[in-house]
Amino acid sequence: MMEPYERDPTAIYRRSFQIIRHEASASLGSLPSDIEPLAVRLMHAVGQIDLVTDLRFSSAAIASGVAAMRAGAPILVDAQMVAGGITKRFLSDEASGRSNEVIVTLNDPKIPPLAKEMETTRSAAALELWRPPP
Repeated sequence: MMEPYERDPTAIYRRSFQIIRHEASASLGSLPSDIEPLAVRLMHAVGQIDLVTDLRFSSAAIASGVAAMRAGAPILVDAQMVAGGITKRFLSDEASGRSNEVIVTLNDPKIPPLAKEMETTRSAAALELWRPPP
């Protein structure tokens, strides 16, 4: 007999993170405690529990990221699908007036000619627009 089908989105969400933490417990244990929640989120987002060995970070990565977010820094992403996966309610704080804009440069009209000039993909060329102006 089949087990009952879970229909509660909150329970499904919570269970998916439990499974990730269980399946990746050995590799997660090798990470600094402040990096572990980020690694779990990344695993959940991409469905890849073995990504720990591919992570690179500095000792100040989380503190720097949190400070940038609190300062209202933009979030640069390489695809509309990634932008769509960002929970917008966490990006603004009415009390402080802070808001983090999500920027996707892939569909910018400058990208096709730039990609052709650089002899690369549109995705690679789109990252060039992340650089500060000279």
